[in-house]
Amino acid sequence: MDACINQLNQQMQQHQLPAIVDSFVRLSDTQQTLQLLHLYESAQRMSVKYAYLQNIATRILTQYSLPTAMINQLNNIDQLSFFTPGLKFNHGFTQQNQQQKNVLHSLFSESDNTKLPFNYVRSLMLFESNENLLQALAQINNVGLTPVASYIASNPSQHSLPKHEFSALLALMEVELKQNKGSINTAAFLKALLTLSHSITGLLSEDKILLCGAYLRCKTAQVERYLVQNK
Repeated sequence: MDACINQLNQQMQQHQLPAIVDSFVRLSDTQQTLQLLHLYESAQRMSVKYAYLQNIATRILTQYSLPTAMINQLNNIDQLSFFTPGLKFNHGFTQQNQQQKNVLHSLFSESDNTKLPFNYVRSLMLFESNENLLQALAQINNVGLTPVASYIASNPSQHSLPKHEFSALLALMEVELKQNKGSINTAAFLKALLTLSHSITGLLSEDKILLCGAYLRCKTAQVERYLVQNK
């Protein structure tokens, strides 16, 4: 076990919360990520300590920025839920890594149909009034994609979305368009979509095409024609 995890475990056993927070800044980016993931994984194993462990993570992220290595690790809704109280501080949602990805980019591009994140993220915006979260939806990564665009054009999932998740995704599209004043990087989106199309067997699903049309605000026939012409 990494020394930084042993240190964290000892500090928790002795209820040294101030020491945990104070020593965090002296760790490397990788070690900080290991500690935060250890808190999350421990909370998953020990539900009775969930609130206590989440509070530690929140206290850390209240004082310090999210380590950049952590951004790629936040790829499921359970993780996002655990870290959400802490991400509200220090511009946690809009912090970007070397690929200019924020946590929503990672979450959306890697999510599967077992635990989709869109309704949860929409609820956060509706009830938490988090300006930083709104800004994160409009951010682009190093290939010009927003988090919503990353899900549609990069996520290989071809399954139909449940109605409530589909509605939530459409609502997030509208939020993004409002933040970006209707501007879409169409070229970047189509390039990513073409790459996705080439990586799978057969054609993209009707649901995927429908989402593409909704995002680009065009007819699905135009999307299908583009893919056929460039297959």
